[in-house]
Amino acid sequence: MARLSRQEVAWALYDWAASAYALCILAGFFPIFFESYWAADLTAPQETFWYGILVSVASLAGAILAPFIGTFADTGRSRKKWLVVFAVLGMCCTCGLILVGRNNWPLAGGIFILGTVGYYGAFIVYNSLLPIVSPPKNRHFVSGLGFAMGYLGGVILFAASIALVKNHAAFGLATETQAVHIAFLAAAIWWLLFTLPLLFLVHEPSKDQPPTAMRTSLVQLGKTIREMASNRSLLLFLIAYWLYIDGVNTVVSMASNYGKTLGFSTSTMLGTLILVQVVGVPSTLLVTYLAGRYRARPFLFAGIGLYLATVGYAAMMPTTPIQLFGFSLSSLYVLGFLVGCAQGGIQALSRSTFSLLIPPERTASYFGVYNMLGQYAALLGPLMMGFIARITGSPRWGVASLVFLFISGGIVLMCAGSVEKSTSGGGS
Repeated sequence: MARLSRQEVAWALYDWAASAYALCILAGFFPIFFESYWAADLTAPQETFWYGILVSVASLAGAILAPFIGTFADTGRSRKKWLVVFAVLGMCCTCGLILVGRNNWPLAGGIFILGTVGYYGAFIVYNSLLPIVSPPKNRHFVSGLGFAMGYLGGVILFAASIALVKNHAAFGLATETQAVHIAFLAAAIWWLLFTLPLLFLVHEPSKDQPPTAMRTSLVQLGKTIREMASNRSLLLFLIAYWLYIDGVNTVVSMASNYGKTLGFSTSTMLGTLILVQVVGVPSTLLVTYLAGRYRARPFLFAGIGLYLATVGYAAMMPTTPIQLFGFSLSSLYVLGFLVGCAQGGIQALSRSTFSLLIPPERTASYFGVYNMLGQYAALLGPLMMGFIARITGSPRWGVASLVFLFISGGIVLMCAGSVEKSTSGGGS
């Protein structure tokens, strides 16, 4: 692996920037504040129903728009301009949540949907810049560096925001609501500040603006889909990715619900969320460094295998504290450690492997489809979990059913063969 360039580091810093929205808004304060403030006048079943609808609509909108966003970015003069458009949309919506009053959950939900579309749209363009900023021999590690920076940046801001909310009186704030509003503002500012290195230091190859960008974009999208369908290795890789990343995303999206069902406290679940981020930093860097030095494919299989072990542990873990190296700790922390070890590596290597399979002049178009699959990849898993849990009467069997996604994803990945193009310093 060659020494990292300023462009590569600046690119990775955007993950640090956008993690403010991913962790502090999507996973952290929005669901809690929605239940306790914006939807305080709803019953618990009503709140759960409408929150689920909002999350589903936001994800579905991001998935539907993803291939179009990628194609428009490819046919335009600058991908970075599209990144700015969507990132600024997300930042403005994050700030806009501050202005929403109590019990006005429809307005909060609408702003949340727009902000989430902005977040996902910017990430499509961000992913498409990876082949531009990083040569093949560095690609796996730089992709991993982005995820690691995202974990680290997210946990720093999230921990600081939690401290502010829990100790709001010590900071001279009258209510928790004021503290949460400051946390929203801090997330937007954080997102803005750490986006600047990418804007100023990442340079795109110059290209002419097509005279009919919209029509050209739609034609290009059709061409991209046909090319993907005709490339057997790429198609099988995408099918495998859709299957195993569905399992990954289901573990993330259903973890809180599963933890509550088993009786774990909110503080334990928040601690586990932070643990996942902290463990994810070194594990992601290590896995992607080794993948760049040797081959990525074995580490993708290792990630799938580790997730199989993680799901197996989750299905059988005790709800009482366990003894480990003479210490008593929650079994949920062990689960968080396993997820932290597996999550970043499999996500980063999937992204970098895909980037090595696609035409460099149309990366945004291809990543639009890639991100669409990622968005749709939290549909089958939750349905499986819910259905199996319902017919067996046990959420543990619901979690255990996720092994199907990882096993089938691994089998399809095996059928895809050595999908990654040869690179100096590391192959597939």
